[in-house]
Amino acid sequence: MISKGTTHDNGGKLARYLVTGKDGERAELWELRGFASPDIVDAFRSIHVIADATQCQQPFFHVQVRCPEGEALSRDQWEYTANRIERMLGLTDQPRAIAFHVQEKNGEQHMHVAWSRIDEETLTAKKLPYYKERLKKLSREIEAHFGLTLVPNERDSSIKYAPTRAEAEQARRLGLDVHEIRQTIRDCYERSDCGRSFEVALADENLLLARGDRRDFIVVDHAGGVHAVGKRILGVAAAEIREHLADLNRDHLLTVEQAQERAGGLSGGREKKEPVWDRDIEERKWQDALARAAIEKEKVECQFVEPQPVAGKQREEPSPFAPPEPKSPPHPQLNKTAPEFWFGDVARETTRDTTPQAAPDHLKGAAADIWLAYNQSHDGRDFAERLAMEGIVLAAATKEEADRSYREASFARAVGNFAPVYREGEIVAITQTEHVYKMSERTTGDDRAAVEKFLARLDRTDLLGIEATKQVVRERAELHEIERQAFRDLSAVGVLDRDNDPRLGRQNVGQETSAQPIIGAAGKAIETLANLAESAIDMIGDMFGAATPMSPERIQAAVEAKEGSAVQAEIDLKRFRSDADYRRQTEGQEGQRIAEQQRNYYERERNERQR
Repeated sequence: MISKGTTHDNGGKLARYLVTGKDGERAELWELRGFASPDIVDAFRSIHVIADATQCQQPFFHVQVRCPEGEALSRDQWEYTANRIERMLGLTDQPRAIAFHVQEKNGEQHMHVAWSRIDEETLTAKKLPYYKERLKKLSREIEAHFGLTLVPNERDSSIKYAPTRAEAEQARRLGLDVHEIRQTIRDCYERSDCGRSFEVALADENLLLARGDRRDFIVVDHAGGVHAVGKRILGVAAAEIREHLADLNRDHLLTVEQAQERAGGLSGGREKKEPVWDRDIEERKWQDALARAAIEKEKVECQFVEPQPVAGKQREEPSPFAPPEPKSPPHPQLNKTAPEFWFGDVARETTRDTTPQAAPDHLKGAAADIWLAYNQSHDGRDFAERLAMEGIVLAAATKEEADRSYREASFARAVGNFAPVYREGEIVAITQTEHVYKMSERTTGDDRAAVEKFLARLDRTDLLGIEATKQVVRERAELHEIERQAFRDLSAVGVLDRDNDPRLGRQNVGQETSAQPIIGAAGKAIETLANLAESAIDMIGDMFGAATPMSPERIQAAVEAKEGSAVQAEIDLKRFRSDADYRRQTEGQEGQRIAEQQRNYYERERNERQR
């Protein structure tokens, strides 16, 4: 059994590879455990969001496990192997994905397992010390457990280091055996006693010795492939190689480009590079071939007639002094009228009001109001005024709110929830229920660039932050509620009739429509409200006196209503002030608790990095 592991920094790319595989393979996702999303690509991307808080650059660990040729395991045995690897590496209970890739030709399969290294509780990355040696040891144990062929830890060749991926791909393109060439270079070095003899021995094998840019010596094979003369092939250190080839003058050696040109002449054109297959080019060739075949078929069936120039006739060029010929209007519906009415039809079509009168069907409530206000306004200022008429206030996100939204979104995605992310200075709309709407394509119909251009004339310095605007909206709602309750109490005792009495000025009691969020302290507003109720009772006395004589019962009811309203206003004032003090105290304690947690988290992270 062969187990290879590596860390990954691109979760999306790794997820797509697990569910697609290579050419000639059929991929099957077997397990997806511990992630926030059932989609593997979205699940792996969510890990990157959590990893941003840990400063981990490679949050994934990927292991590929294969059996010896001709041997296979059942799915339960594969899962047992994945669990053993997980416990051995210290990744128990970490989110993981298991996929199988099956060869379509012979049905052989191998397993891919990908783990998240991020511990969501401590927000730290799991360490993987000596994972290559551990995978080798575990592979030998699994082979003995299932009775598989034992794979030796060491290579049979005298070269202990396998070729790099670049060397293997180069040999595949050139159609060469990379192991044979590496062994030939090793044999030439071992039977030589100096640099001259090494160069001659290579020449006998149709290999050229050249000087490299980053390496001291490079070997160029007969197909133009390059091989570094170093420890991976010769098994000795670079200092020993320099001492062995000290009699060679690197300035007298060929460069890599010169050696490749000479190697092409020596090969006599026998070795040619394998052309790189391009899917897009081949697809275009296939489409062109289909089009040509269709044209040839139509020609045979006499259905295709090529345009032929008319003999003896030439196209007459219009005179520059001739009046232009009348053209029909571009709109197809206008052609239904007579030509003498076309001008009027075009004029009406051009001046027709295209302002939308209703929002799309998928938008309701405040979202529909925002969409209509945006599409019926000519700039940002008009947009703000239209929103204010609907009780919606604009706000601009501060830097602290933007940073906090990013952290909250990261933690929300970690637990499978959603939280919005705001940019510094981003303009949002806040409703009376303190719901925040972003100026997105859904709520405006335009993309971000168009929205920013539309709101360019809006002075952002006049806008408060999101939390400050919410506080203003909250205080305004509480003030209106207290006002409505006071007038409701006056109406209940028969002293005040708001619906039938125009002298009370009911329009001044409704909702404010100012676009500027300017509201005084809530306590001062409530005191003013108490004075307003007292003045209203006095005004009612004058009003009744002017219309009908006041009876003793009415006078007594007015006095009692006045006293009850004053007492109730004082009670409401004390209750509101106590609630506001309690709310500020609670918010302060919650802010201190969050700040303390953040300080403890950053302190642990700094200590971890220092260790």
